[in-house]
Amino acid sequence: PRVSAEVAMVVRTFVPNLPDELHISTGEHIRVLSAFDDGWALCANIRNEQGVVPLECLQREGKSSQTEMQLQPESAFGYDNRASKRLSSLAPS
Repeated sequence: PRVSAEVAMVVRTFVPNLPDELHISTGEHIRVLSAFDDGWALCANIRNEQGVVPLECLQREGKSSQTEMQLQPESAFGYDNRASKRLSSLAPS
């Protein structure tokens, strides 16, 4: 994972499908703790709850587009099936 400590604004609500994912709502500000090469990031909200969220739901503070938050490899694949795209962000079993 790429380690980061940046703040991002949620531009798209995300409802978790797996226990390690974090519910985020549009307009919320969260800390991006690390970004994974599969298009997901480990984040923490203001209540210090942590979990992974899709990078496509985030916009870095001071940036005009959420695509700037995305890592290059994911943008080629799209996000039509987010759960099946998770690889490096999945916790080991």
